Amino acid sequence: MTNTVKNKYLSAPAKTALLCVFIGALSSCQAANTPSLEAKVDEKTRNITPFPSVLDVFSCKPQELAFVAAHRGTHENSKFPENALESLKELHKRGVPFAEIDVARINGTTQILYHDGTWDRGSTGSGPIAVTSWEASQKLLLKDTNGNITSFRPTAFADVLSWAKGKMYLEVDFKSSTDEAEVIQTIRDAGMIDQVILISYNTDQALRLHKLAPSAALSVGIFKPGDIKALEVRGIPVSVMTAWTGKGPLTHELTEALDTHNIPILAASFYDLDDKLQASKNYSAYTEFAKLPDLVVSDYAFNAQQALEIKGENLSDYNNCLLNKQKN
Repeated sequence: MTNTVKNKYLSAPAKTALLCVFIGALSSCQAANTPSLEAKVDEKTRNITPFPSVLDVFSCKPQELAFVAAHRGTHENSKFPENALESLKELHKRGVPFAEIDVARINGTTQILYHDGTWDRGSTGSGPIAVTSWEASQKLLLKDTNGNITSFRPTAFADVLSWAKGKMYLEVDFKSSTDEAEVIQTIRDAGMIDQVILISYNTDQALRLHKLAPSAALSVGIFKPGDIKALEVRGIPVSVMTAWTGKGPLTHELTEALDTHNIPILAASFYDLDDKLQASKNYSAYTEFAKLPDLVVSDYAFNAQQALEIKGENLSDYNNCLLNKQKN
């Protein structure tokens, strides 16, 4: 791998640096908005303080590597359920930097992490989640991805944000039961607006989310180069775009257009690669797939992260990039 720079991305492999940002986060990360706090590297933990924004992290990312995001905040066939705080803690422990999570609302007031509209598949409960009180939800136990009952209970979104601050980046998927403005206010109250990517499914939703949180990173659908200009015309600035490129393989034409505009590329998943590599137990193929996208959602985040972890001399390059951004 060369040390040339393609647009804003460093081509030197620096994934390890991101892991170091997440692992062993210091209490000083909680003061990230303090004007007098200077960015620095703790030499014992190699941790950057203040915690870098998600857009800064993408801008310092090596060209031919993708960050890993855990789909629904867990790893398939593990003992950890979808969308649970305990699952996110395990991801963090294993160095997975991003989690894609689903935010729903129960009893018209409380925001929780949950994917489905009913309790049946993922918990010991049944029926619609929207009519459930917080007290009733805490009597339920979540199931892991194999359907086994765990000891974990549904998690409040505010509790997840409180824990994730200075530790992990979150892709936030708004379920139909939520109020977008309320969810974003909860994120803002937690001081997490620069640690999230807000997921939109169409341009109208993207515009709503951008108006509510103008500085937040926004996942928007970009499937051909012309979509970039179309989104700009509608009022979405390139500076906050991250490109959801759909379920098909990335093309070099689209990749080049996104790179030219410095828009991070979010690939839908490893497609069928996850399942194939689970059968073979040879995870080296992840590195070839990761050359085009900047972030990839995986159902097997533990394995993908292990394959994409980079160790070596380029750690200081990555840290210096983040430090320079925080000083400027």
